[in-house]
Amino acid sequence: MSSYQTEVQNLNYNAATKSFEALVVFHEGHETRKVPISAPLPITTEFEAVSKVLVGRAKAHRAKGRTKLMSRTPAQKAGRLVHLNDMIRQYKDALGLTDLPSAA
Repeated sequence: MSSYQTEVQNLNYNAATKSFEALVVFHEGHETRKVPISAPLPITTEFEAVSKVLVGRAKAHRAKGRTKLMSRTPAQKAGRLVHLNDMIRQYKDALGLTDLPSAA
């Protein structure tokens, strides 16, 4: 069973565009995806309502493939990020290519 959580980070109100802007973070199993999103709402809107609208818009943009900017990060493994060299080593081990030299 994979875990799935959503959070809203860096919530700001842009007075020039009269909209809230934030980074919606999706924690999906072994990955974290960050989607920048905005919503034209009055500054008096409650945080609960703003966060629901922003998360809903981010989910809709992802579903339609309209997220032009999205950051993807592998989940942390034993308190540290999985490094590219570790992934390459695991790939080589899986294919039986352990005796191949690595690029300098």
